[in-house]
Amino acid sequence: MVKPPILDPENQPADDSGLHPDAPRHNSPWKWMLLMMAILVVLTTISMWGREKISIKATVVVPELDAAQQSGRAVFAEKCQDCHGVDGSGGSPKGPPLIHPMYRANLYPDYVFKKVLRDGKREKNWRFGAMPATKGITDQQIDNVTAFVRAAQIASGID
Repeated sequence: MVKPPILDPENQPADDSGLHPDAPRHNSPWKWMLLMMAILVVLTTISMWGREKISIKATVVVPELDAAQQSGRAVFAEKCQDCHGVDGSGGSPKGPPLIHPMYRANLYPDYVFKKVLRDGKREKNWRFGAMPATKGITDQQIDNVTAFVRAAQIASGID
C-alpha cells in the first residue's frame, strides 16, 4: 500500500487526490459560476433600481412637407416635443419616441393616435407613465400632427 504524501508542517497526510483533508473540494465549477452570475444579476438590478428612465433616441428623416404637415410639425413642436423629442425622435425621460416601429400605422392606426392626443392614455407599452390629454388642441391640429408624424415615420423607414 502506498502512503499518501505529507503536505503541511503539522505532518497531516494528504488524501488520495493529494489534497489536505480540510481543503475544499469542488467537483464542478458550474455551481460557482451560476452563483457568481446570480450575484451579478442581483447587484446589477439593485444598482439600476430607481434610475431615471431615458427614452431611446430615433434618427428622424423629415421629408418635404405639405401645408397640413408643416402645420402639424409646428403644433408638435409646441405641444408634444417636450415629451416626445424634436420631430418625435425621443430622448426624453417623459415619453417615448413616436418615430418607432411600435407606432407604425398598421399597429397604431390614425384613429387611435388621434384618440390618444384628444383623451390621453394610461401607461401600457412604455414605462413613462400615463400620457395626459393634449389641452387646447383642435381636431384639425390633431389631424395635422398625425399627418406630420406619419410622413416622418415613412421617410425614416417605418411604414
